[in-house]
Amino acid sequence: MPMSTHLFSQAEDIHHYLMEIEDELTQFLNHKSVTSITTSDPSLNTTYIEAVVKQLRFLEVYCMEGKQALNRLMATDQLQGDVLEKVLRGIYHKCVNEFFSPKDDLWYEDSRAAYRGKCAIEFQGEPGEAITYLTRVVEPVFQDLREQLDYMEAV
Repeated sequence: MPMSTHLFSQAEDIHHYLMEIEDELTQFLNHKSVTSITTSDPSLNTTYIEAVVKQLRFLEVYCMEGKQALNRLMATDQLQGDVLEKVLRGIYHKCVNEFFSPKDDLWYEDSRAAYRGKCAIEFQGEPGEAITYLTRVVEPVFQDLREQLDYMEAV
């Protein structure tokens, strides 16, 4: 059964979000190191920064994998909705959930932050300026991605 125009459009939107997030994470990870982050602010806990950067690497890979899976699905004109839903569910769990609730509890989501107009990610330790800035850039895209996938789950 050919993919509906609506499903294809949703897949394209989600692909775009993943590409945007992956690009930001890649730029950050290619230009920042734990050493450069902790050298610019010696008060930072190196072990904590290492763990945060490691989690950011995982997120970069998860977004790349999700994007590649969508590329493969969108390249075929015989895509079935159930296959797409399985891929989207994986993207939701690996990308969105890992961003808002990483396994190692390095940060967490403050669910009330949106009402106060601030960043929803609260770090357990001090992440430094570079990581804080990156988070402010990618969080709105992750929010949009989550809304798209919540919508897909409801369909």
